[in-house]
Amino acid sequence: MRTTAVAIISALALVACNPSAPQGQAEQAAESAGDLFPDLTGAAYRADGNIMRDGQAMPIVMIRSGQKMRMEVSTPEGQSVIVSNGETGESFILATVAGHTRAMRTSQGTQQFSDPAASWGADIAESATRTGACSGAGQQGAEWSRTENGVVNTVCVTQDGIILKAAEAGQTVWETTSVARGPQSPDLFEVPPGVQVIDLGNIPGMAEALERAKAAGGQ
Repeated sequence: MRTTAVAIISALALVACNPSAPQGQAEQAAESAGDLFPDLTGAAYRADGNIMRDGQAMPIVMIRSGQKMRMEVSTPEGQSVIVSNGETGESFILATVAGHTRAMRTSQGTQQFSDPAASWGADIAESATRTGACSGAGQQGAEWSRTENGVVNTVCVTQDGIILKAAEAGQTVWETTSVARGPQSPDLFEVPPGVQVIDLGNIPGMAEALERAKAAGGQ
């Protein structure tokens, strides 16, 4: 998928190579670049917001550095930390049970909360249509819409690829309340030193057992 920046640079290069081109060609190309869905894995930032689950809003923190993502979700059962590395394909969940922290290697399919960017990445976003301007968390963005299996999904996203709001069938599933752009510490996307890593794929039922233990212990 081409990014907006690439499209603008290409347009300027064409004008520079063609002195006879109309003066407004670069401006028109820059405007049309806004019709390209933003790259959701190019920015570094921290975004605070809420995710909807069973009709209830739960606080969430999204921290991203390119293709590296960290989500911190507060649930009635406790806090869950999900980390995914798009560069390596690895992901894990950090959980504390009975005072002990474990890192469980997992996959997107076994995660309770998914990265909204995953629903709008790559080829999927190419079928999206820009429907107008939008805003959220003090940021300006564009609203995009696509239909999947008869369900209309929409997303409000900034030009540099920060999702401000996402909705499925008219129901909000994600809403950002504040955004802080800038480099993020690399250790946020690593297993903390001394924490044991467990591969959930090799332990049938481990994920369900962990959730039951967290609920019973109030973790």
